[in-house]
Amino acid sequence: MSHLKKETLSGMKWGMLQKLTMQPLQLVYGMVLARLITPEEMGIVGLTAIFFAIAGQLASAGFGAALVRKIDRTEADCSTMFWFNLGMSFLMGLILFLLAPWFAGFYNQAELLWLTRVSAIMMFVNSSTSVHWTLYQCRRDFKTPAIVSCITSIAGMPLCLTLAWLDWGVWALMWQGVFTSLLSLLIVWCISPWKPHFIFSKASFLEMFSFGSKLAYGGVLHVFYQNIRTFIIGKFYSPAQLGLYTRGTHITNVLPLTINGVLGNIIYPILSTIQNDDERLTRAYRMYIKTSTLVIAWICMCLLAMGEPLVRLMYGENWLGCVIFVQIASLGVAVDHICAINVNFLLVKGRSDLLLRLEVIKKSISIAMLFYAATISVEAICWASVIYIHIAIFINTYYTGKYLGLTWWRQQKDYMPYVIGSAISCIPAWFISQTEWPALVQLSIGGFSAFVLYFGALHRLKDAAYSELYSTVRSSKWGKWLPVL
Repeated sequence: MSHLKKETLSGMKWGMLQKLTMQPLQLVYGMVLARLITPEEMGIVGLTAIFFAIAGQLASAGFGAALVRKIDRTEADCSTMFWFNLGMSFLMGLILFLLAPWFAGFYNQAELLWLTRVSAIMMFVNSSTSVHWTLYQCRRDFKTPAIVSCITSIAGMPLCLTLAWLDWGVWALMWQGVFTSLLSLLIVWCISPWKPHFIFSKASFLEMFSFGSKLAYGGVLHVFYQNIRTFIIGKFYSPAQLGLYTRGTHITNVLPLTINGVLGNIIYPILSTIQNDDERLTRAYRMYIKTSTLVIAWICMCLLAMGEPLVRLMYGENWLGCVIFVQIASLGVAVDHICAINVNFLLVKGRSDLLLRLEVIKKSISIAMLFYAATISVEAICWASVIYIHIAIFINTYYTGKYLGLTWWRQQKDYMPYVIGSAISCIPAWFISQTEWPALVQLSIGGFSAFVLYFGALHRLKDAAYSELYSTVRSSKWGKWLPVL
């Protein structure tokens, strides 16, 4: 197995082990929590998300990506990033703390006053571990963050459920976040081999800021777009509709974005080591596009086909209003990872200036679409997001086509067969979901039929990406149980 495959598999192993450990627990946790917290209470939590997301981007200033990409990083680089992030987080947190009364009045939600203030304080606390996590990524140590994340997440669940059962409402979610952040801070500072020094290098700051600031500006545009929908829905519709929208998109995103997030954390640091070898980069990117779409597209089409029985089983009748958002969002999430893969290419190549230019173009288009959709309905807002994703893929591929020959059409031919095949394989599952059978029976039979039709077809056709993925997983000690094909 090549060095690139080994590092990718190692990262995927620990990233997916974390998620596969957490997903069953989070599934049960989410099912119980949905019966203790109403859609309106869930929506209140997300009302100020846009402001904290933008503040977080400004506070980080893209220094994390700059540090990962820098092969000859020094102690001065690490400490400079630490003190800058800490100072900026304090400043951003202070501004949000002082704006808390305005948020409460703007949304007419009194609880937002101290919800916002506590979140502002935790923003500063969380920044004190940013360099530690970045350095684990630089060392391609995916095991430690996965273990710490599992420990802190599991520890916070009983606290949240207990407080929710005691009718603490949105504060059950808030105190869970506070507890997990403080526990993560304690663990990381105890186990991390790196500790900050009292160093602030002007040269290091200018070098990282030159690269990272463009990422930060682009990141601000991205998080503004990602969160402006919750802002609009919460302000002009209702917290209950925001709760349904948030829950529906969360259901759709949880597995695909888990895979995409794990893969994204691995791709960037690994491919940064071969940033000057265009031939290997091309092969690697095509491999990532095909193998990720192979899995993600099938998951999304299953959610589209069986969204209603899934929501009914997991969250109950009160949450059936989120089914439409599950189904619409699935059409976009199925290919959203293509955008992330193309963005990673620009990062590897050090072209944060081009990334910023693309973000300005894309987000200008998307925000115009969003504001028009907001005058129609919440469903229209969701459709606008799906259409934007496909436009963004077309725009992103301009530079990958220019530098590596990975044009829009070439990438379409790489991933669209898996999207179409996934959709076809889930047609029987959709018909099964329309029956009067119990939700668990619908999901079991529908999911099994979709799995057999899709992966059976890939096996019979001897699909190269499927064979590559299967052989790579099976060659590891974690995949010895799989049969020889």
